[in-house]
Amino acid sequence: MKVETLKKILHKCFEKKKSIILIGDYGIGKSRIVYEFAKEKAKELNKELVIWHELNEHEKMRLINSNLDNYFILVDIKLQSIGDPSKIMGIPIIINGEHEQKIVWEPPLFIKVLCKENAYGILFLDEINMALPSLQSLAFEIFLQRKIGEWKLSDNILIVGAGNTLETNIAANPIPKPLLNRVLLINNLDIDVDEWIEWAFRNNIDNRIIAFVSLFKELKKDSDEELEQSTRPRSYELLSDLIKDVDDIEFIENVSYALLHKSTASKFISFIKNLEKFKNYKKYLENYNEFEKLTLEEKYALITIISKNLKEIENEKIIKFISNLTQDITELGALLLNFIKREDTKKFDEIFEKLDENIINRLFD
Repeated sequence: MKVETLKKILHKCFEKKKSIILIGDYGIGKSRIVYEFAKEKAKELNKELVIWHELNEHEKMRLINSNLDNYFILVDIKLQSIGDPSKIMGIPIIINGEHEQKIVWEPPLFIKVLCKENAYGILFLDEINMALPSLQSLAFEIFLQRKIGEWKLSDNILIVGAGNTLETNIAANPIPKPLLNRVLLINNLDIDVDEWIEWAFRNNIDNRIIAFVSLFKELKKDSDEELEQSTRPRSYELLSDLIKDVDDIEFIENVSYALLHKSTASKFISFIKNLEKFKNYKKYLENYNEFEKLTLEEKYALITIISKNLKEIENEKIIKFISNLTQDITELGALLLNFIKREDTKKFDEIFEKLDENIINRLFD
């Protein structure tokens, strides 16, 4: 399922007050999609997005005591790591009255916020099928009745659950059938390479990683060995954060093996080392025949180098190179143009304006 289609479903669930559960492989971006949807919905409603766990205690109390009309609140609960149901249900408090005693439940602060009538937002129950049975039962009550104990959630709160497939996580439990009949279930959620690349451009992922994924189409790779990393979209995001603007090969190699499956890391390091071959990249811009002699991996590496050195290259040379490239390997032409657009919008506009119409049609066909 395309990410945009899933977001449309989330928008409709919010509108119709329906709950939804997302089941898919780990590390593919389920949480990211929920956060992106929250950002889009907040903007649509002209409200400020508030991520609950990013607030300190003072900010949380101020939010509780404020007018919530201006806020869209995202509460992200990792059920597997909570342990104690009281962190959601609250704790009993004995109140001594003049003639009697009574017990009331004091809920967590996020429940007090989400149960306010004018509260808008999302209650995101992550790791739903990997939590303790007591927490799972509590989560199912929230989905089925939209309440926690005596506290009822606002009608403007979307309840979203997420979990891993039984095949990819032996700790995961089946979701009871009675619950499935009351919610939308998006099963076997996965992510498309092209969609991830589009996301990577929007979120400033390192060009070297984008080029690597574009070449090898490897977003996921599993390992059966204990303490062996698997490759996931999340892995590349973490890798980008650590190697951005870093050229130290030894550092990149160690970080890559710490975050990626060993075979993915090995290929990525090989790709990075290819970049070192093209310090004289300009000769390939001036003589396309030399470029044609390169391997496909070397061509992707060279594209990455060119995007890094745009300020040193005349527009006319880039236009001629893209024209040849697009007729040869259209995907590489589009990739280079996207790199240029992100690195230098003014240069991109100047180049795009002078590209032949047939070349533009091939790029965006």
